[in-house]
Amino acid sequence: MAVQPVAGPRPVNYPPPVRVEVVPGTPYGLAVLGAPKTASGVAASALVAGVGSVLVSLVVWCFGLAGAQQGWGGLVAGAFAVLAILLGAAGVLLGWLGIRQIRLAAGNLTGRGVAITGLVCGAVGLALAAVGLITAIALSAG
Repeated sequence: MAVQPVAGPRPVNYPPPVRVEVVPGTPYGLAVLGAPKTASGVAASALVAGVGSVLVSLVVWCFGLAGAQQGWGGLVAGAFAVLAILLGAAGVLLGWLGIRQIRLAAGNLTGRGVAITGLVCGAVGLALAAVGLITAIALSAG
């Protein structure tokens, strides 16, 4: 004889409640479930902008060195340096805002390390772009 499955919804495994509040005047209670922590979007944006700044800064160096003898290196490197500097500034600003947002969220947001990494990458991208642009202009003029 085959056993027929019982119709109805399948049971769901909920996490244990954080607390249970009794509903006054009834035999019932209200179970409060904990919410999972979420990652900070601002911190992730800082990382994207910071890494982008470093990558574009490397392009500044490549064009600055490749076109130094022909005289176009400083011009092309300058165009890419503007983008690298904007991305670097965005990485630094968003990293600082992400750290601040996570600190003020009182433990409900994660991503402090991501925000710090974005801030540092943005600062490194700014420095690389500035030095690369100065080097490209000096090589093109000389």
